[in-house]
Amino acid sequence: MIDRRASLAAVIRHAVDPEADYDDIEPTVTALTESGDTTLVPPLREALDRFLDKGNFYGRDLVAGILAGIQGVAALPVLLRAAGRDLGDDQDGLRSEITELLHGDPDAARRTVVEFAGADTAELRREGLWALGFLVDARDTELLAAAATDPDPRVRSVAIGSIHDPAGDDRAFRTLVVALRDADEQVRMSAISRLGGTGRVDAVTPLAAIAAAAANPRVRSMVAYALGQLGSDEATPALLRLHRDPDRHVRDTARNALGSVGGPAAVDPLLALAADPDPDVRGRAATALAKAVDTDPRVIPALTTLARDGEAVVRAATVGGLAGAGKRSPHLATLVVGLANDPDPPVRQRVALAVRHLAPDAAADVLHRYTDDPDQTVRRIARTQLERLAGPADR
Repeated sequence: MIDRRASLAAVIRHAVDPEADYDDIEPTVTALTESGDTTLVPPLREALDRFLDKGNFYGRDLVAGILAGIQGVAALPVLLRAAGRDLGDDQDGLRSEITELLHGDPDAARRTVVEFAGADTAELRREGLWALGFLVDARDTELLAAAATDPDPRVRSVAIGSIHDPAGDDRAFRTLVVALRDADEQVRMSAISRLGGTGRVDAVTPLAAIAAAAANPRVRSMVAYALGQLGSDEATPALLRLHRDPDRHVRDTARNALGSVGGPAAVDPLLALAADPDPDVRGRAATALAKAVDTDPRVIPALTTLARDGEAVVRAATVGGLAGAGKRSPHLATLVVGLANDPDPPVRQRVALAVRHLAPDAAADVLHRYTDDPDQTVRRIARTQLERLAGPADR
């Protein structure tokens, strides 16, 4: 039997001065994590506090993982408090441990996170609400609506991100709409993002109003993206305005959103851009039009023309747009296969990436030919795609 106290001391020394690779200490960490020895909890917590005070996130994560292994969900309060201390890192390791505890015993975890959601400090409330997002259900609607009015904007933003079922729950939906008027921009951005995912047509009007009032192009771009997610033709008038926005990124986002919405009114400006003298503009038009393939009969002829464009960047964008849109039809398969012998390597690279999905009947032949392509990248992509074509998911 290993001397667990000595092993813990070795882990702590490693965390303080990690000269050796983690591989050298990993067996010891694993043995402690799987030991179930609760007598180690007090020294582990003491070590965790020291690492937090010294800003040592590597040590924090090592100790947190051992605590989680020994205590299970009982370690959740300690780990949430640790997460509330900002050490300047992304906290990926720590949050992964917390997430496993949440999913491992949801009922016990819920009691803890709800308690944290009502804590005295903003940091702990924020962690509780973030964790609640993994367990959230209809019981939490009022709690999260109240948290969306918290004095701390970071708490409000997390609460908005954790709101349950705004697509089906009118109270949750109204909470998001109210948050569009929040004084904090990040809270507004969170609400815009969530509303875009609801699929509700009644989200169009409040989103369009925010776009009209927003001075920051970041906000207008997020609104354009959200309106595209809604996929409703009622969003077209607002997107046409954003399509003429002075900010290029807003215009590009609105253009793609128009493609997502589709229909004649949304497609009209995209067709005009497809004839623009600037090849970059035509390429962006191709990407957007690919999303609208099944909404307007003019789209496939336009894409066919773009696939024959004299500029390689436009031809490549056409294939890439079709791959990103995920649409399938015999016309599109013919279009992609027709570019398989394109003289420009970036176009063939896009075909190699897309042919398996867009033209599955021709994929094996095209990819086998590409294994002898003059371009190294085309050959590499072809080999990878052939392996996937032969994999279980494609059989």
